Amino acid sequence: MSVKEEVYEQIIAILKDAKFPINTMDELIAALPEGLDTTCIIGDVEVTAREAESLITEKDFPFKDSKHVADLLIERAGL
Repeated sequence: MSVKEEVYEQIIAILKDAKFPINTMDELIAALPEGLDTTCIIGDVEVTAREAESLITEKDFPFKDSKHVADLLIERAGL
């Protein structure tokens, strides 16, 4: 599995219980199991939601589903 696929699957799993649409950054943070401390681990690299937060702007909302969030984050991270 590629890094891109692994990140995509982790984001989908992290947001599996989220209620969509998500309309604000506060709603997105609240949907994360550990808030901004929620972590994706790829190999020996860990990235927290706090670190990824800068990749999302208010113009990106609303998010219609977890795939929308994953696609945006992967694109902005350049994966």
